Amino acid sequence: MGKIHEKIMRMNTGKRLKQIIFVALCVLLIGGGLSAITLRTQIGEVITAVQKWDDQEESGKDMGEELDIEKLRLQLENDDEGELDDIENFVHMTEPSLAAEVVVGVTGLLCTVLIIAYWILIAAWLYQRAIQADMNGLLWFLLGIIGNLGTVVLFVVIRDIFREKCPSCQKWQKKSTFCTKCGASVSRVCSYCGQTCSKSDHFCGSCGKKLEDKNNKQ
Repeated sequence: MGKIHEKIMRMNTGKRLKQIIFVALCVLLIGGGLSAITLRTQIGEVITAVQKWDDQEESGKDMGEELDIEKLRLQLENDDEGELDDIENFVHMTEPSLAAEVVVGVTGLLCTVLIIAYWILIAAWLYQRAIQADMNGLLWFLLGIIGNLGTVVLFVVIRDIFREKCPSCQKWQKKSTFCTKCGASVSRVCSYCGQTCSKSDHFCGSCGKKLEDKNNKQ
């Protein structure tokens, strides 16, 4: 478990995400193009069938013969044996070649692998950011597996509410006066009521008094 933790924390999730997006685009372009080429006969037949279907809805005829569109729709809904002969004659689909099946299968497999890799990478990003913000990394990893981008949005909202980023080293941590990593001032304490305020605040949110800048005090 310790080795897995170290591997995830060392991972450059931003770089990996860019790589996955680039590979996915290549797979879609190359695989989609090859699929279209190898399935050009079937694609042409589908386009022809759709055009014929549209023509029949307008004229009610198929090459001079009457075609009952309502009956054809009922056949599609029932899908019983012996009732789809008219549909098969209407569509005229050719069996795809072995090359087409291989191209489509490989493209689909690669897309599935990339989706899984992307999904796990988002969960790994959540684990990293949760650990860096002193939050439960395993919990956010599991939530990332379930909710993915929705969990990312939820994590960012919760982190902004319960954590504060050091303006010096950018570490997210529990709200405190000084950074636990570099020791820089993260927040200020109101000298009137003792309320801890953000370093960017000019007035105390508890008593409304103006916050004093210690750097300018002599």
